[in-house]
Amino acid sequence: MTESPPTSINLERAAHKKLHTLETIGVGKVALDKVGRKILKYQSINVDSVTGASFSSAALKEGVKQCLIKAGADMKQFEKKAEFHPIHDRTYEADVVIVGGGGAGLASAISSMQAGAKKVIVLEKLGYLGGSTNVSGAALNAVDDKRQKAQGIQDSFETFYQSTMKGGHNVGNPELVRYMTRHSIDAVHWMESLGVKFKDHIGAATGSLGQRSHYPVDPSGNAYIRVFEKVIADSNGKIQVLLDTPAKSLIQDKSGRVIGVVADNFGSKVTVKAKDGVILATGGFGANVAFRQKVNTGVWKHVRLDDTIGCTNIQKAAQGDGLFMAQKAGAELIGLSDIQLHPCGTPGTGLMENIRTSGRNRIFVNSDGQRFVSEGAARDVLANAIFHQKGSTYWIVVNKLRYPSRDFKDSMGATIRDMVALGAVVEAPTLDELAQKTGMKAADLKASIQQYNDAVTGKQKDRFGFIANNTDDKPMTEGPWYACKKVPTVHHTMGGIRIDVKSEALNAKGQPIPGLYAVGEVTGGIHGANRLGGNAIADIMTFGHAVGPHIVQGK
Repeated sequence: MTESPPTSINLERAAHKKLHTLETIGVGKVALDKVGRKILKYQSINVDSVTGASFSSAALKEGVKQCLIKAGADMKQFEKKAEFHPIHDRTYEADVVIVGGGGAGLASAISSMQAGAKKVIVLEKLGYLGGSTNVSGAALNAVDDKRQKAQGIQDSFETFYQSTMKGGHNVGNPELVRYMTRHSIDAVHWMESLGVKFKDHIGAATGSLGQRSHYPVDPSGNAYIRVFEKVIADSNGKIQVLLDTPAKSLIQDKSGRVIGVVADNFGSKVTVKAKDGVILATGGFGANVAFRQKVNTGVWKHVRLDDTIGCTNIQKAAQGDGLFMAQKAGAELIGLSDIQLHPCGTPGTGLMENIRTSGRNRIFVNSDGQRFVSEGAARDVLANAIFHQKGSTYWIVVNKLRYPSRDFKDSMGATIRDMVALGAVVEAPTLDELAQKTGMKAADLKASIQQYNDAVTGKQKDRFGFIANNTDDKPMTEGPWYACKKVPTVHHTMGGIRIDVKSEALNAKGQPIPGLYAVGEVTGGIHGANRLGGNAIADIMTFGHAVGPHIVQGK
């Protein structure tokens, strides 16, 4: 008996395999859900992709298409244009308008509501919330007496401040650095009050120059976003989110005060008036290749930051939109040449995937299996050392210390079993076999492991300067062993809008631009010429938590 061609789409079966792949939490998985729902609703695969997750959207639509073809469906019926966006200009009024719905923007929105704002509107250019915070490792640096002392970690606000200044080549704004390093623990407590759950164990992000990195219990930076989304959902409309609505310009009155934003939604003009002011939280410009090359006159002027170098951030999110809007409104842009490269890039994309460089108990080796840098160094030192290796690439090597079992989930929710299945990680029971599979020299790889272990156990001073000053440091002795290829990638742009400790946007004379505030990677002056690992989330949450009373209450 021959089955009749389908007249409706069974998405659950057609997309089953796609829905269970290693999609990024908060990005790809959101896209799959949204696109899947639209396919069911409209009974068509010709639906809009989710802005900022076009690859995942396209993959799902193609998967459904192939299933329909195999089932003998009438493709004319299922490929009809399904979504239309009639032009309808509209105007909104709010106390506070947030431009950008990433971690900084959502923290600022909630802070503003808690400070008394009756209406907060968030404008987000992507089709989902969270921005690049979704794909971050979620490390948040803070001096935390309770958690750190329980692990025997010695730290202080002054130590954190000095590490941040030194790591940033001593060009960060001391006032901003002191505020962040002193108040990031306040942000931790605030986030806990909202529902974020942090692990008790304090780790060390790549290039953190100290053991003070807090990680949420749930994987990745999306753990923060999910909590923020719940707070927004429970706000009874006090916080309203407009997705797929990129801001185009700021509105200023005759005195120069910023009083609103003009945005776009599928061709419709959206005007949002702001009684108290506007907060720019649009992130950095790391994915804007032309602009980052134009301003690359700082730490990485000897490296061409063209499209052969990837970016860890979401491409559509990290374009620098907020910088250009703020500049037109009179804000000064500072430190634009301060661009950070991260050593954890995936070859070909620059995304931070598979085995992460954060944490301890891992070594960096070149194609021969030789160590070439202190694994505890700052990010700019690590990346610069990688550029001096053959092919500007290296292997990160870990063992069962990092992955006790093949199904152990790391901080991003990934397992070795899945990474090996995808061909992203090489697995071997012995160092000899790992060397054979990766093309390294077995003797060199073994010597590298021995060098590292000697430094950890205090048997010998490390030739590259690695110091076992972390309570997690242990010798790497037992297999299985795992190796993953890595490259430097653009990760953070430290320059941006000049601000004060109240997050007020400043002009070239250091004067606040009335009604304009900025929070997060869109700002400059906090991280100097090199950001410490774990200080980005500390930055956005510290200033995002604090900005509400400033903009709403004028404190």
